[in-house]
Amino acid sequence: MDAERFLRDLPALFRGFPHGEEPLDPRFAEVLEIVPGLARANNLALLNLVAKCLGPGETYVEVGAFRGTSLIGAMLDNEAVDFVAIDDFSRGDGSREQLERNLARFGLAGRATILEGDAFELLRSDALVDRRVGAYYYDAGHTYEEHCDGLVLAEPYLVDGALVIVDDTDWDFVDAAVRDYLDSRPNVRSVLKVGGKDTGQPWWWEGVQVLEWRAGAA
Repeated sequence: MDAERFLRDLPALFRGFPHGEEPLDPRFAEVLEIVPGLARANNLALLNLVAKCLGPGETYVEVGAFRGTSLIGAMLDNEAVDFVAIDDFSRGDGSREQLERNLARFGLAGRATILEGDAFELLRSDALVDRRVGAYYYDAGHTYEEHCDGLVLAEPYLVDGALVIVDDTDWDFVDAAVRDYLDSRPNVRSVLKVGGKDTGQPWWWEGVQVLEWRAGAA
């Protein structure tokens, strides 16, 4: 994962980062029109760049795929990247079949490995044991405890310098979970935090934070 490239290239995706209300590339807004989801076009553009910055042989993992909106955004023009989506499809109208249909609508059928089941059980199992995770996007259960577990359980799979992206960081308990995680992990630092609608920037949905994980004693 090239975190320096991510931070360097991110502002160029927008007209006035982070205040631009849409990315310059219109495709991310088009994804949301076709597959409505819990994100904005800016979030999709950020995730797409994260995937572009992965190193050879590294994997992008998304926990909480729902209808596939964010996953599709990340996958556009990233044909060489190994993508994994984890979801139990218990939220609303989400289903594996719907996710697969939506991926197919964008020519992405079969391009992502879909792991269906409880995210925390899967992370505790050997489901990712053969993968080197360079990008980990957590957008699943949103209690304080679930966020803490979602961050800690990913650690065995992360490569040195991996980027960890946390959604909905406007929410107090999500922010608290991330802060407590950072306080307990000297090998992890926050490299980007962008407020969402609670801070007057609804074009970033409910906020997003990006962490950089370095190999070392946790």
